[in-house]
Amino acid sequence: MLHPTHEQHFMKKVKSARHGKRPSRQVLQSLYAQMTMEYAVYHFNKERLQRMIDKALDDKDPKLFQELTNHYNALIGEYNQGKIISEQGYELELDFKTK
Repeated sequence: MLHPTHEQHFMKKVKSARHGKRPSRQVLQSLYAQMTMEYAVYHFNKERLQRMIDKALDDKDPKLFQELTNHYNALIGEYNQGKIISEQGYELELDFKTK
């Protein structure tokens, strides 16, 4: 699945309602897949909206610019506080810090 050091770091982030019990490999893989998908979707949508906003500026289209900026701000707002994904009683908190 992961390089041993990455797996150890990943395991430290996984929280359990059943303290002390290590999650199964299936649960870890599911959390890892969900995490990867969340980050990919966020970054794809963020970059796509940024490109579209730039184009609206280049085209001098204030209405489209405002609409896209609203979508962008909503996306940032949705992910700003992070996101928690869960699988079979185990949770993983994702961080989407924006620069």
